[in-house]
Amino acid sequence: ITAALIFGILVAYVYKDINYEADELMFEQSKSLNSTTFFADQSTDAGNYEPIAIEISGNMRKIFYSSSEIGDYLRDGLVAVEDKKFYSHPGFDIKRTALAAVNLVLKRERMFGASTITQQVVKNISGDNQISLKRKLAEIIRAIHIEKSYSKEEILEVYLNIIPMSENIYGVGAASRAYFGKEPRELLPEEAATLIGITNAPTAYNPYINPDACKRKRDIILSIMHKEGIIDEAEYERAKDTPLSVIPREQRENRVDSWFVETVIDDVSLDLAEKYGVSTSAARMMLLGGGYSVYTTMKPEIQQKLEEYFSNKDIFPSEVEDGLDFSMAVTDSCSGYLVGIVGRVGDKAGNRLLNHATVAHIPGSVLKPIALYAPLIDSGKINWATVFDDVPIEFIDTDDGDKREYPRNSPGVYDGLITVSDAIRKSKNTVAVRLCKMLTPKAVYNSLKNDFDFDTLIKSDGGMTDIALAPMALGQLGVGVSLRKITESYSVFAGEGEWREAVSYLYVNDKDGRTILDNKQEQKRIFKATTAKIMNQLLMTVTDNGTAASITLKNSIDTAGKTGTSGGSRDRWFIGYTPYYTAGIWCGYDNGKGIGAISPSHLKIWDEIMTDIHAQVINDENKRQFSTDGLSYLPYCMDSGREYSDVCLFDPRGNRCNYGYFADNNRPHGECDRHILCRYDCLTKAVACPTCPEENVIYVSLLNITDRSFPKEIQVTDAEFVYRDIDRYTQRPIDYSLPYFQYSLPEGIYVGRSKGKKQFNSNCYLHGE
Repeated sequence: ITAALIFGILVAYVYKDINYEADELMFEQSKSLNSTTFFADQSTDAGNYEPIAIEISGNMRKIFYSSSEIGDYLRDGLVAVEDKKFYSHPGFDIKRTALAAVNLVLKRERMFGASTITQQVVKNISGDNQISLKRKLAEIIRAIHIEKSYSKEEILEVYLNIIPMSENIYGVGAASRAYFGKEPRELLPEEAATLIGITNAPTAYNPYINPDACKRKRDIILSIMHKEGIIDEAEYERAKDTPLSVIPREQRENRVDSWFVETVIDDVSLDLAEKYGVSTSAARMMLLGGGYSVYTTMKPEIQQKLEEYFSNKDIFPSEVEDGLDFSMAVTDSCSGYLVGIVGRVGDKAGNRLLNHATVAHIPGSVLKPIALYAPLIDSGKINWATVFDDVPIEFIDTDDGDKREYPRNSPGVYDGLITVSDAIRKSKNTVAVRLCKMLTPKAVYNSLKNDFDFDTLIKSDGGMTDIALAPMALGQLGVGVSLRKITESYSVFAGEGEWREAVSYLYVNDKDGRTILDNKQEQKRIFKATTAKIMNQLLMTVTDNGTAASITLKNSIDTAGKTGTSGGSRDRWFIGYTPYYTAGIWCGYDNGKGIGAISPSHLKIWDEIMTDIHAQVINDENKRQFSTDGLSYLPYCMDSGREYSDVCLFDPRGNRCNYGYFADNNRPHGECDRHILCRYDCLTKAVACPTCPEENVIYVSLLNITDRSFPKEIQVTDAEFVYRDIDRYTQRPIDYSLPYFQYSLPEGIYVGRSKGKKQFNSNCYLHGE
């Protein structure tokens, strides 16, 4: 009684989570006579979808065979080997299930065993193969329901048509054509036995990968077929003495799906799984065998350009032979739709390969525009001309007793006072950390997760978290983010502040023409339109004369973007965009080793592909440009970020006036207070001392910077132009490699040196005491 009660409780516990409706739906879909068709958009007009069918892999093309079309050897052999009591049991075998339960408790074997054909149908249509008692009980209950709802003949037919047969092949009919070039009813006993063996363990008995194991399994199955009377003695003797023979792989019709189609299959499978409450693997089976029509966002000409370029390894650096790889994703800058994607270099050799455009990588500085600059411009806390000090924020003690600067720029140059526009153009890490501190790492994390749907960020995992300065300021994430997701995020700039999801398909119709998935693109306003327009102009400076200055597309059409490099140069990125298309490129090694100097660079590859993609619009006199409507183009002092003054004219470096774009409520105000007029001896070319002859004295403007304080001397580009107020009695150095105010500094405090021996702000050594 106790055992029965426990069993009843277990059944009740499992029963409440079973979705019979989903099982019946998937069962019916598995019986479809039609393959799923994918369509691309061949229209050149935005908003006018012109579908054209895309050919998908022949192995995944679903063709349903009735039980009678499969032939006695294969049909009866499978029943004899897999489930002798198939025609008499109610969906499960009581004796085999009891033995399997004992086996589970005693842990004698890793697998349960004991699955009937009906249970295997449940497992294959649901994709649920977790090893657990709950799953096994649910499988039995669902199998009983299937037995009550469908005939044995229907169940067997579905089983024969959906069973995995290795090589990305499903169903014995497709396997018969792939391995032997025959219809299943034409198979000889040894050929039927080979396929039956593959169903036991598709990889272990794959005739290409493990031919010896495949033949041994085949011969065991032939003996069972002989014993059960499916083949006679003569057939058995001839068959077991026949060598294993299948069509060579290279001679098989084995069309490979494009990177785009595979991306769509993944996306639709996830959405189907959510809609019907099934696993993604089950949803994938529904999709590929359901006779659906899937309307994708792919632009065939763009996908073709990508795949043709990436298939030619000779175009890429020689390091691709050693494992260096590249990937690329392209979206429409107007709609935000994904229009092209490619996951690796070289001819696509198979289906379901690792796609570097959809797996996470460490983004580095490509994160900065969306995570730091745009949010702070949008809130009015910074603008184009806001000045930061490009110097280390802290110094970290090292094991050898030295102090290491943090953060370091790449390349390792500190420029001193720098505007936001130059900081983003040169990708200054010191400024990024300061911006992140203004926002706080937690606020940046929340924005990336909630605004941009970054679902691979780590909140907390065994001591690892992305809510910290290095991940949020410098893009050194724990897991990373995919190229597709980063490319999608940049739609917020081309979209004038509105983020749009980079969907890969629009809707899916079933075999009767009814829409079962309407993939409404998620859109949301994240930034003001003026913020996005300013960011467009800022990111154009990156391609004009910044870290992506080698891009030539800018000479033909407005081109903006941002480079990025992860720690140790393991990942290199560029996300660039025009008013027409946004494209991201990534390169790196599978094993994560650092990338050295390569030629051509990822920037060169991006440039060539995007120039080709834009070929039809480059010569259009009316081609689109990034709008600056609603912005003001104003002058400012490059050292203060404020209005230019007469004092700024005396800067010894020349004209310090520059122009930038500003929103009306966030523009430079007040005159420059950074420049200080200073007496300068033109004979010795040094800061004049009180006793310098007046005829030698001219006036120059130096930089009033009083808050630099380092525990070691470092190189800072503008250090030799710094002014500090000292009284006339303070001793001055006669060494022209030191600033005139050196002796006013506390012991052990440094303020930086510029490159070169003589410093502009050294003391006049000729007239001083």
